[in-house]
Amino acid sequence: MKIYLFICLFIPITILSQNAEKIKKADTIYVFFKRDKNQFFEKNNRIELGNLNYNYIFRINETSQSFMTFVHHYRLTPEERRERKSFLKKNKDIIITYDFLTKYNLGEATELIGHKKKVYLIDKEDISWFSIKLLEVKVIGTWKQSIE
Repeated sequence: MKIYLFICLFIPITILSQNAEKIKKADTIYVFFKRDKNQFFEKNNRIELGNLNYNYIFRINETSQSFMTFVHHYRLTPEERRERKSFLKKNKDIIITYDFLTKYNLGEATELIGHKKKVYLIDKEDISWFSIKLLEVKVIGTWKQSIE
């Protein structure tokens, strides 16, 4: 028993985190979305399939009320695909989380995400036991909420 404890103490522990340089170099990135007070979800429920769209809104900074919006629309971004759940571990360096996004101001976040060839959104609600659903999204803009 003591031998196992001794071996476990000398195994190097590495903490893997998102690397801004890898994200800047990648032409496809993934954004992880978890619904809470800073991450909103809206949908347009019109009868026509061509008008159905989903808006995923991130609040970048609570003090300045800055928001970044991602849109999944069947005419603009029709691609939806399923991947195995192991996809999250393989691509964790290019998956942007809310905590990573809030390290930057609105302009830097737009520069980091807005000019990519493909941006996919991973909604936590769409993660099942064995697979995840990826939605292609477009960054339709960043905006600051007006004070009225």
